Amino acid sequence: MEKAQEPIRKHDRILEMHNRLMSGEIIRKPDLAEEYGVNPRSIQRDIDSIRDFYANRTIKDGEITEIKYDRIAKGFHMVNAKKVTLTNADLFAVVKILLESRSLTKAEMGPIIENLIASCLPVAERTKMSALTKNELFHYVEPRHGKSLVNLVWELGSAVYSHRKVSLKYKKVNGEITQALVKPVGIMESEYYFYLIAYIGEKDKEHPGYPTIYRIDRIENYRITNETFQIPEAERFKEGEFRKRIPFMYGGPLKKIRFIYKGPDINAVLDKLPASDYTKLEDGNYRIQAEVYGNKGIEMWFGSQKDLVQEEI
Repeated sequence: MEKAQEPIRKHDRILEMHNRLMSGEIIRKPDLAEEYGVNPRSIQRDIDSIRDFYANRTIKDGEITEIKYDRIAKGFHMVNAKKVTLTNADLFAVVKILLESRSLTKAEMGPIIENLIASCLPVAERTKMSALTKNELFHYVEPRHGKSLVNLVWELGSAVYSHRKVSLKYKKVNGEITQALVKPVGIMESEYYFYLIAYIGEKDKEHPGYPTIYRIDRIENYRITNETFQIPEAERFKEGEFRKRIPFMYGGPLKKIRFIYKGPDINAVLDKLPASDYTKLEDGNYRIQAEVYGNKGIEMWFGSQKDLVQEEI
């Protein structure tokens, strides 16, 4: 390749690289850096920009286009994959779950549902799906905090993935402001809210399996640091197992409880407390043994059940 006589503008350079990829050419960083008279890091940023463009386009159009590195050819090339699709029934169920969660503002929920419909259904089916969801979306009641959370949840999720500590400024329900440097290990959603599951300092050593729970909309400020942490694979946080034992999103040590349930539908209790077993008694009631984290959540639930629940010591 001949070196360019004059520096080419960045956006022109990116367009040229994009056209080469579209034509099936394999592009190589050292060659392009020499051709355009720039640092190889600049070429990598250009490639990342093209990747970001196609990541966003996938959401809108459903076509999966990726820029992949070929180790044998030692260069980047474009790969097209099949269209993302769901059946009408699948998509309708997903949309209903999203709307019932009420965990996002209307400004965030609307575009997500519209993009799902546009990317997953053929044009002929979109009108029907839009009609089925339009009224519910129009009357959608967003959470009262009114905060946009999609990007924040994703950034915290990325910190979980990369094992990077997060510095938090957090507002408790009583208005108290706290500061903490935490080790994020999971993101969960439950009953209208997103939660960050994290360990504080060395508490993971003092209380194994006892993380702290932060409601993400109450995070006033945060900074994802470059400081990383490691958790042995045997002690890795498992969201699924944790969720079974924390149906009320209140933290605390893991404990075992026993109680008598006198209500008509045992399945309603078992769905609420997945980490539980039961025995049917001769009088038609049920003795339930369950594992839960903390006291506050389960005590509030006992109070809501009134005479249907009798705790055993």
